[in-house]
Amino acid sequence: MNRTTQILALRPNIITDDTRVSLDFEDFQNITLRPIIKFENEIILAIVKNQLIDLKVPSNEKDKQLFVQQILQKNQVLKQQIIGITIGFFTMEEINFYIKNQTEINKRISQLVIKRVSDQL
Repeated sequence: MNRTTQILALRPNIITDDTRVSLDFEDFQNITLRPIIKFENEIILAIVKNQLIDLKVPSNEKDKQLFVQQILQKNQVLKQQIIGITIGFFTMEEINFYIKNQTEINKRISQLVIKRVSDQL
């Protein structure tokens, strides 16, 4: 079994709307990023929570998202760790797409993580 097959086998299946026409970035987000971030949820959540030990997390959902977003903006090391955790599960084909579109994909990783983490705090 090669690396690509093993990586793809680890990813949870996420149901998406196959009838809708999507852009390349949307497809990448739904087919690659969402399953990886779901798979790595426990790790990502633990790393973010560790950064929040001495901070008061807002109780309002909208405020939580803004709070997590600000933490990731201020703490570039944390943001890069989360991006690294995610891209470590890319196939070679996905890495090649990532290299060409790094800024957009990093933005999408951050957005997905902000939503997922804030929903669990």
